[in-house]
Amino acid sequence: MPQRAGPPLIIWESELRAIAIETAAWSIETGGDLFGRWKGTPIVFLATKAGPNAQRSNAHFRLDVDYLRQLSGPLAEDWALRYFGDWHSHHRLGLLEPSSGDRRRIRQLGQRNQFPGMVEIIVTTEGSENAPIIRIHPWFYDLSSAEGPVAMNVTVLAGCSPIRQALLTRNAFPEQELKAWEQVSLDRLRIGRDGNPPTTDKAPEIDATTRDRTLAHLAEALTNASGEPIEQHKTAFGQILVAKLVQQQHLAFAIDAKWPMIVLEVHQINRTDGTTEVLSTPDGLLASDIAGVISAFHATKLRSGV
Repeated sequence: MPQRAGPPLIIWESELRAIAIETAAWSIETGGDLFGRWKGTPIVFLATKAGPNAQRSNAHFRLDVDYLRQLSGPLAEDWALRYFGDWHSHHRLGLLEPSSGDRRRIRQLGQRNQFPGMVEIIVTTEGSENAPIIRIHPWFYDLSSAEGPVAMNVTVLAGCSPIRQALLTRNAFPEQELKAWEQVSLDRLRIGRDGNPPTTDKAPEIDATTRDRTLAHLAEALTNASGEPIEQHKTAFGQILVAKLVQQQHLAFAIDAKWPMIVLEVHQINRTDGTTEVLSTPDGLLASDIAGVISAFHATKLRSGV
């Protein structure tokens, strides 16, 4: 009888490498949480490492549940991500699938939260202790069925998750060391029993939810800085956000629709005489860099003496 297969798991390269670097940092079990969106196919946008009160031993790992709650709130509110599973290492135990304790825990957690399904990634290591090969074993739990978890095929999207990149830009969750994923090569990873490193698919265009959330955060910040509602204009290249400085003086930010949503130009507009002035901005200013954009707004207001 052919083995049942779970839905495919889509995960960004950065998140696989984040799991790998955290696994390699410990000689005992460790783990973290998986956050993403699940509309038919689960997509992991952020794989975190565990909180400060996680419990680790040679054959046991327990998440810091209070820390998970601290992450879940802002990730859901700001980015429409939900927790849908976790990852943890079995290191060199030789156990490639969830233990009986893992299965009970995941099912109880999923049923308590009324999730239709959950994902658990088991991580094992092999080879050199200094630079081990990290194996990723993803499992799907169908919580409408009493049957055990089934293995998942994996699609790896090249590069850095847009959510990780946005959080990095804002210096969010510094304890997560969000740049650490760059320290381990994809060559050190394997999926399941594959003998070669995973191949990557070209990352798709930015999804509407992430783009709209990024613009909404920036619009809110500009509204607060200006004290007035801002204007938003769709264009062929993306979006223009216009914030009032004072009276008929305004500041317009032209933002590329393509991720990472670069601020292409900034114009100071005088609506009394219809003139505009192109202003210089820091190279690589992004829409997700709220502090940088608001700093440019205040600098212009101060420089203009308005």
